[in-house]
Amino acid sequence: MIPHFTNTAALWALLAIPLIIAVHFLQHRTKVQPTATLFLLEALAPEAHEGNIWDRLRTSRAFWMQILAALLLTWVLAAPAWPGKDARQTVVFILDDSADMAPFREEAVRAVSGDMDVIRQSGIPANWVLLGSRPSSRPLYRGTDSRQALHALDLWQPREGTHDLSPALRTATAIAGPTGITRLVTSTGRRVPPGQSARGVGRPLDNAGFAGITPVEDSGPARWRIAVKNNSSAPLQSAVIIHTEDGRPPAKRPLHLNPGAVTEFEYSLPPECGKAMLRLPPDAFPADDALLLVRTVPKPVTVGMDVPEKAGETFHNIMDGLPGFTPAPAGSAPSLRLLTEKTEDAGKTGSPSIMLAAGGKPSSGPVTAEQHPLTDGLNWSGLLVPSIGAMSPGEKASVLLWQGEEPLAWVEGKRLFLNWPWEKSNADRIPAPLLMIRRFMQSVQEQLPGTRYGNLPGGTLLSVPAGGKLIQTTPGGERRESVFSGRLPEEAGYVEILSPGTEKTPLFQGSVWFSDARMGDFSHCSTFDTGLPRPHEETLRHMKHDPLAPLWLALAVLALVISWLPSIPDKSPRP
Repeated sequence: MIPHFTNTAALWALLAIPLIIAVHFLQHRTKVQPTATLFLLEALAPEAHEGNIWDRLRTSRAFWMQILAALLLTWVLAAPAWPGKDARQTVVFILDDSADMAPFREEAVRAVSGDMDVIRQSGIPANWVLLGSRPSSRPLYRGTDSRQALHALDLWQPREGTHDLSPALRTATAIAGPTGITRLVTSTGRRVPPGQSARGVGRPLDNAGFAGITPVEDSGPARWRIAVKNNSSAPLQSAVIIHTEDGRPPAKRPLHLNPGAVTEFEYSLPPECGKAMLRLPPDAFPADDALLLVRTVPKPVTVGMDVPEKAGETFHNIMDGLPGFTPAPAGSAPSLRLLTEKTEDAGKTGSPSIMLAAGGKPSSGPVTAEQHPLTDGLNWSGLLVPSIGAMSPGEKASVLLWQGEEPLAWVEGKRLFLNWPWEKSNADRIPAPLLMIRRFMQSVQEQLPGTRYGNLPGGTLLSVPAGGKLIQTTPGGERRESVFSGRLPEEAGYVEILSPGTEKTPLFQGSVWFSDARMGDFSHCSTFDTGLPRPHEETLRHMKHDPLAPLWLALAVLALVISWLPSIPDKSPRP
C-alpha cells in the first residue's frame, strides 16, 4: 500500500541526487606526457591542466554510497506512515445542480477526477460520496472505487433553477463526519459559504434566451407577450424561428437585443394550430433557447348565483376575467354556487360554493390575514368591514381573515365563507378580496375532473395528484418518462401527466418553459480553487509510522562515512 508522507516538504531533498550525479560527471583532464619507457609512468602524477570538463559518468563506491545516503535521508525526513484500521476518511463531493453548470459539465467532472487523484496520492484510503445539490436528491455514488464514482457522473445532468445549496452542504457535512472532507464544485464563488472547500469551473459566457411569457387575455387565449433577455455585453442582431405543427415553413422574426436588456414581442397561434415552438440561435446555454407553446383549453365552470345584486355584479366582473367561467343555465347543477347564509339549502350544499353573510353586528378594527395560498402577498389594510355576520367556522376550517378576535373569512372543505355583508363594505373597490375570490374560483376550476391545459414556468407546483406518469418531450424530440412528484420539471418541453392507476384521461397537458432567467447570466462565473483540506489530525493519529526509521538513518550515516574513505590502490603485479 502506498505510504502517506506526513512531511512532504522533505521530498525536496531528492534534488541532492542530480547534484551528486553532476559532481561525478565532472572529471579532470590530465596532461599528456609521451614517453618511450614504461617505468617512467609511475613517476608522472596526474595534474590538472585545462580545468574541469563534462565527461562520461564514472561510477565508483563513493557515487553509489552518496546516492544511497540521499535516498535514505529523504525517506526518514518525509516521515512515511501507513493507514491503520481507523485511518479511512470519507470524501464528499457536492456537485451544483444549477442549470448554469451545464456548459461546464465536463470541466466539473475533470475537477472531481483531479481532486480524487490528489487525495489518493496521500495514501489514506477514502470512501467516495457524490451528491447533487438539488433538494432530497439521492447520492450519485457511494463506495470506495474511484473509477466507478467517475462512471456514475455520466448520469449527472445539472438542470435545476435557483435553489439553496445549504441543505445539501449540511447533508454532506453529516456524511463526512468530523474527520472527513466536503468539496463543493460550482460555477460561481457567490454560492460558496465561508470556510467551505470549493472548486470553481465556470467562466463568463455570452448568452441570449427567453425570459418569460405573459398571456394577453384581451386578445384571446392563444396570444402571449414574450420576453427575450440579452445577457451579453454587446448588442445582438438575432432572430426567432417559429415552427408550427400545421406543416407550413418556419417563420422568422428579427430581433434587436440591447446588452443586458429585456426585449418583448407579441405572438399568437394561427387558428388552425395547437402547438408552436420558438427558437433562438444556439449558444453555449441551450436551456433557454427554445420556447414551446400550446393552445390552452380551460375547464368549463358553470356558476349559479343567489346573492344580492351589488355582489352579483362584482362576481360577474370576476368571471369575465377567468377563461372557462360562464353562468349556469336555468335548471342545471352549477359547478360553483354563490350563496348567502339565508339561502334555503345554504347549509346543506357539499359542492364548491362561496357563502356571503346576509347581515351582522356592528364592528370595527383592522383586518389581519393568516398565511395561506389564498391570502399570500395581498394587502388588507384598506378593507373596511362595518359589520360581521353570524356565521362561525367549523372544527376543520382554515381561517383566512380576522377582525380583532372575530373570524372574517375562512375555507372549509370546498366552500369559502365571507362573514360580512358584501354591500356594506368596500370589498368591491380594493384588490385584496377580489384577488382572494379569484384564486378560490381558479382552485375550484383546477379540481374539477378533466384535463388541465397550460403553459407554465418550470418547477411549478401543480395541484394534481402525485404518483402519476409524467411524459416530457424536449425541444430536441427526446421523450422522457418519470413519476410525477407534484412539481413540473425545470427543463423546457411538452408535458403530459397521466392519472395514477389509469392512463386514459390526462390530468395535465401543456408546455413548460425555462423560467429562471438568472441561470442565463454567466457574467459572475469564474474558475477558482480554495484548496483541498489537509487530512484531519484524528485520521493521521491512526497512521502507522515507519518503525525502522532509526535503522535507515544509521545506514545513511554509514554510507556517507564509507563514501569518504580513501580508495585502496591496486598493488597487484602487472605482467
